[in-house]
Amino acid sequence: MKTRISGILLVVAIVISTTVVAQKPTGPQNKKDGQEMTRQRMKPDVQKANFLTEEQKETMKKLRLETEKELKPLKNELREIMAHQKTLTTADNADLKAINKNIDKISGVKAEMAKIKAKQHQEFRSQLSEEQLIIFDNRKGKMRQGMKNQDRRNRADGRGASMHSRGA
Repeated sequence: MKTRISGILLVVAIVISTTVVAQKPTGPQNKKDGQEMTRQRMKPDVQKANFLTEEQKETMKKLRLETEKELKPLKNELREIMAHQKTLTTADNADLKAINKNIDKISGVKAEMAKIKAKQHQEFRSQLSEEQLIIFDNRKGKMRQGMKNQDRRNRADGRGASMHSRGA
C-alpha cells in the first residue's frame, strides 16, 4: 500500500513540476526588465538620440509640453465618448443611429488629435538640420516597427494588445 501511495505521489510531483516548467515566462518579468531589453536593442540608436543641440532639446521639450496641453482635453473627451459607446452598444435595445453618431464623434476627435500630432511632428522637423532630419526620420520608422513587433509578441504570448494599439 505504501509503495502504491509513494508511486502516486511521485507521478503527481512529476506532473506538477512539468507544468511549472512549461509555464515559465520567456519575456521580461517586470516593467524594468522590459525597459532594459528595449535599451539593449536600441543601443546604436541611443548614441544617435543625443544628436540634438541643447537649444533644440529645449525647443522640443516646449513643443511636447504645448502639444500635450492641447491633447489632454481631447484625450479626456475621447475617453468619455468611448465610455458612452460602450453604454450604447451594451444596452438591451441598442439604438444603431445613436451608435453610428457616436462613432462619428470618436472619428472626429481622433482626427483632431492626429492633426495636432502631425503639426507637432512638422514643427519638430523644422528645427533640424538635413543630417538630423535623416536620423530623426529613420528613428521614427524604427520605433513604429518596434511597437508593431512588440504587439505581435504580446499577442503570441497571450498578453493581448499593447496600450499603443488600444486607441486613447
